[in-house]
Amino acid sequence: MTVGLFFCILPKEEPIKEIKMNLFEIVNNVVTFSPQALMIGPFKKIWDADESEDKINANLGLAFIYYMSDERSDFMHILDDDERAEEIKKFIDLPLSWNDKSKEVVRAIHYYEQLSVTTSTKLLQSTRLILQKIGSFLDNVNMEAVDERTKKPIHDITKITSAVEKIPKLIKALSEIEKEVIKEKELKAQSGNRTQSLFDDGGI
Repeated sequence: MTVGLFFCILPKEEPIKEIKMNLFEIVNNVVTFSPQALMIGPFKKIWDADESEDKINANLGLAFIYYMSDERSDFMHILDDDERAEEIKKFIDLPLSWNDKSKEVVRAIHYYEQLSVTTSTKLLQSTRLILQKIGSFLDNVNMEAVDERTKKPIHDITKITSAVEKIPKLIKALSEIEKEVIKEKELKAQSGNRTQSLFDDGGI
């Protein structure tokens, strides 16, 4: 997989509160990033750590940050961070030496997660977690288990049925929230495109 690069040199680093665009986008199935991304400390450290001319490991590293942190990532349904990281590393073919637990990577992920938080993303994460818990419960419930003292079933079939009936509604809600998050990102990208015009004469 080839990860794209979108880069220009700006005179000074912008404060986080002034960043009004998406730092990362998917263009033609390739992760790209805005000029502002490399002006931000956590991302710049990953970039600078790769001293090669092609910066392939830096590009892959920043792609890893996106796939780990952005709610538009195809891997966000994997709620366990370690499992998600392993799947992403295989998908983008990161070298074995890549350390997703390094201070620089952890800091970059945390920064991007905090930067991306909205009401919609919070609801999306909560809904995914609820569905995971319901799924885990249904996977492990033993309908034949009985109370040794009363000899009655431990699990209430009515409650289990009620939980199952709620799943389609939760899945629909999850889909709607995902659409809302994507819409928010698209609006932010449009705002970023307007800002980008300021740099058109900079030889990007």
